[in-house]
Amino acid sequence: MSDSLCPRERIRKKKEFLVIYKKGTRYRGKYFTIVHISNDLNFSRMAVVVSKKIGNAVKRNKIKRWIRTLFRMNKTLMDESLDLIIIPKKEIQEAAWPELQEEFLKALKSLRQSC
Repeated sequence: MSDSLCPRERIRKKKEFLVIYKKGTRYRGKYFTIVHISNDLNFSRMAVVVSKKIGNAVKRNKIKRWIRTLFRMNKTLMDESLDLIIIPKKEIQEAAWPELQEEFLKALKSLRQSC
């Protein structure tokens, strides 16, 4: 599996978002909330939803890039294939990169235990 985030690993359809929001389980962390549900595919997929409350477009896009990078770097650690929607909180703006990595790994560990 490569380190890139290919199009098939992204959730794009409104119908899929609605199913995940309705049936998914939530993990609430310090910097983000993850809504997750297992899928029938051989790989995990993700989407990032950043509220306008977080900042202007530049800040929101930067946060999306950070989260996609975290997912790309750690997608091999996921034992089960999952659909993830990651919703950042305002606190993510003040977070340092090592803190974000630590929080994301903690979230993945929690997701493995809950599934």
